[in-house]
Amino acid sequence: MTEVFDAIVMYQRDHKEKDLMVKMLTRQAGKRMFYIRHGKSQRYQFSAEIQPLRTATFEGTINSTGMSFINDVKATKDTSFLMTDIVLNAYMTYILGLIDAAFVDNQPIPRWYDLVIEALNKLNSGLDPQGIANYFEIQLLPVFGMQPTWGKCVICGRSDLPLDFSEEFNGTLCQQHWSADEHRLHADTKAVRILSKLAQIDLKMIGTLSLKAQTKQEMARVMDKLYDDQVGIHLKSKSFIQQLSSWQNRVMPREKHNGDQTS
Repeated sequence: MTEVFDAIVMYQRDHKEKDLMVKMLTRQAGKRMFYIRHGKSQRYQFSAEIQPLRTATFEGTINSTGMSFINDVKATKDTSFLMTDIVLNAYMTYILGLIDAAFVDNQPIPRWYDLVIEALNKLNSGLDPQGIANYFEIQLLPVFGMQPTWGKCVICGRSDLPLDFSEEFNGTLCQQHWSADEHRLHADTKAVRILSKLAQIDLKMIGTLSLKAQTKQEMARVMDKLYDDQVGIHLKSKSFIQQLSSWQNRVMPREKHNGDQTS
């Protein structure tokens, strides 16, 4: 049965000599693999719309098992800004990779589709891409089976003191209880504060997100530690981001930024 659905392209894979397998995150039916006959041909009429990170309203057949198919494109969303910015492209690819790893195929996850669309809007508005990626990392932790406490001490509940993250206690510890875990992450307290805020806020409510390089490095270190130790996944797209960040740190002059801003 032909139906109309909204989707963002996650990735493409070659199939045979002329065909493509295109994985999409659809709002109505979750992650689906689409078979695109002659998709590698220059004559294929929807070649632009099935490129990675493209977002559109499609018409086609979504099957409960096996491959699905595209018949038409009804409307498109402009994501050209991702195609001209390697950093934004890398972070959006990583976000989709996290969602791909977190959920099984063919399971409707409209909330996460809507969050991806909101992330596109935020990135297009100039919000820090690493901060947006950190938001998804934090929000997806419960899906991966980890439900840490953020923003208050797991021992006494205080939220008015500097916080650090403890893997042993699966959450943040206030300064008075840092001695309870000598192996706590010893993270920058500003980074922990921002991560705690990202854990508790709706993405739509984030109006500004401007971060200093040092704070971003600490946020990345904390989240990388949690994903390496607790979740156990490390995506190729994350490795690329780490390589890109290393290169940027070598060539970029010291920033003249007043401070971190998130609201």
